[in-house]
Amino acid sequence: MNRSVIKKMTAVVMCITVMFSFCACNLAEQIRHRVHNRISVQGELPVQELSRLLISAINDKRNTADAYSSIPEDQNGGLSYSYFYEYMNIMRSVSTQDNNGKVISFRVLNDTDCINLIGQRLYERYGTVKGVELLYNEEAEYPVYLFFSEDSEGKVSLSAEWITSVINIYNYGNHYFTLLESGNSDAVEALLRPGFTGDEYTESVLYAKANQLCEFYRLRVMSDSSEYEIVRLVPNQMVIRVPETIAPDGSMFENHLVTLDLQPDGTYTIEDEVNLEPDLNLVFLVRGDERLVRVGNSYTYDQLVSVMGEPPMINMDEESGMVIVIYAGVLLRFDGEIIDSTNWEGTLTSIRLIANSTYSIGYNLYVGMSRSQILTAYPFVDESEYIISINSGSRMYEVVFGFDENDIVNTIKVSG
Repeated sequence: MNRSVIKKMTAVVMCITVMFSFCACNLAEQIRHRVHNRISVQGELPVQELSRLLISAINDKRNTADAYSSIPEDQNGGLSYSYFYEYMNIMRSVSTQDNNGKVISFRVLNDTDCINLIGQRLYERYGTVKGVELLYNEEAEYPVYLFFSEDSEGKVSLSAEWITSVINIYNYGNHYFTLLESGNSDAVEALLRPGFTGDEYTESVLYAKANQLCEFYRLRVMSDSSEYEIVRLVPNQMVIRVPETIAPDGSMFENHLVTLDLQPDGTYTIEDEVNLEPDLNLVFLVRGDERLVRVGNSYTYDQLVSVMGEPPMINMDEESGMVIVIYAGVLLRFDGEIIDSTNWEGTLTSIRLIANSTYSIGYNLYVGMSRSQILTAYPFVDESEYIISINSGSRMYEVVFGFDENDIVNTIKVSG
């Protein structure tokens, strides 16, 4: 074959190759164009159809990409696929908690139900919010909801702001529980700090709170963090139930809820209250290192004198059987039988420390303490308005603090 023929054949092959390549590119472009046009002109999806798409991704992770691509561009709120994917993972986790199984149906909430569920402020912030409750074979203990924004013309769409806010608070909560499980008190303290602004919440107090929380999750929470149940999840709040939490007396499980709130300044506050374990030392009146008398025990006049000395003053009400014995800095109330001021027997029902007292309640509570000092010893007493309740198993006791205008303790009363 001569050289000119070879050149001609080569030129023909190149032309065919170029034409085929052009046609292929043109065909691919046409397909992309048709797909784009199909998605663009497929029409507005009503809330029911938009819900079905999201439910398909919640029920089966493999449907996530198809669900996202089926949402018209003007109804996806500008949400990227990566955020949609993460949001679906979160909703799948929430949906399958407590062995709910797959979603089998849903119901669209009316406006009143939606407002009651999320609050007026959120309802108005995201346009009008349209809510959808997911339904299962059996009624879910903690109902699961999807929410969409609805514009003035009634078009529903995803809200990128809503979804990213939900993702952020969900991840923040996971971070908090991870730190607790690892016992990282320093890091937990840093997360707690935005929620405590008073002067009494010193670094020592916050560390005491963080340390007690870590101890609580280590010793009294029997469930794994993967078993925690989300009770509420909206952009500005997440409420989590921690199951299998041992009560302070160790006899039964108690309900333990943790609440995360998004504040206007963008910080999160955490409400994670730990019930105080009973401290029976607090039913004793102490002088130095010596226990003197105990609320709930019975004493005669002679027994009291042998322990505390002659009282400077005694007030009695023979009709009611009440005896008030007054020492410097402390008042003791007894209820029982009275013959006279030096011949009576009664149960000690309350101890009250007053100004300039040299006594203490237990070994660490005394008049003159600051709120910070109380909180360092009992980190969550602020959650109960500075009242410590003690269950001895057979009797309930209560320790109540009184404060002066400078927030210094001026009275402590123990009763039972």
